[in-house]
Amino acid sequence: MKQELIKELKRAFEAPAPLHKKAFLRTLEQTKISMPVFVLSQIGYIRRWIWIISVLIFVISMVEAARLSAETVWVISALMPLLALTVVSESGRSENCEMAELEMATRFSLRSVTLARLGILGAENLIILSLLLPIEIWRQGLGVLQAGVYILLPYLMMTFVGLSIVRRIRGREAVYICVGIAVCISFLVITLHSSTLQLYQAGDFVWWTAILSLLCIGTARQCAGIVRGTAAV
Repeated sequence: MKQELIKELKRAFEAPAPLHKKAFLRTLEQTKISMPVFVLSQIGYIRRWIWIISVLIFVISMVEAARLSAETVWVISALMPLLALTVVSESGRSENCEMAELEMATRFSLRSVTLARLGILGAENLIILSLLLPIEIWRQGLGVLQAGVYILLPYLMMTFVGLSIVRRIRGREAVYICVGIAVCISFLVITLHSSTLQLYQAGDFVWWTAILSLLCIGTARQCAGIVRGTAAV
């Protein structure tokens, strides 16, 4: 009796099959949008505090460079993990806000949205890094390769570790862990700069270049994994 009752209830509340669904959908007017316009439209959906942090990091770096301080290179390097945190936090935003299922039902797939936002923030961070690199070379008298290592190593380290965490841990806990790691990396750069300076000798730059290359490849793989992990319509 119980099984029959369940079947009858399902039959009674089952939604009828839609009639002429495809014909009806064809009558709806769909607004056409190009891919560049779609990508640019995602700028407005990136959280405001991410842009504020990026601007603050650039302003602090410029102020420190204007002071002609010997610590300029280390201040800029210590800020890089915080800049990388903006990309990491945005990459897992849908899951953190529990909006992934809703965004899967939108016109553009969640995969396209994630890829567009990662591309926007990546381009914005690249511009900031490109502007800060000449400052280190000019103010500190560093070579291009040496200045690049100072800036990129903490940035890529945070990006690689942060994206790995976001891929494996869902929810706000991942963001809290990434914030803690970014603060730790920044703290280590500031506190250990005297010993780190000895590590960055010209004869060892082959090894540092190899490490940077591995971090670049690892970060690219993590980004690809996050994009693949999102559902496409």
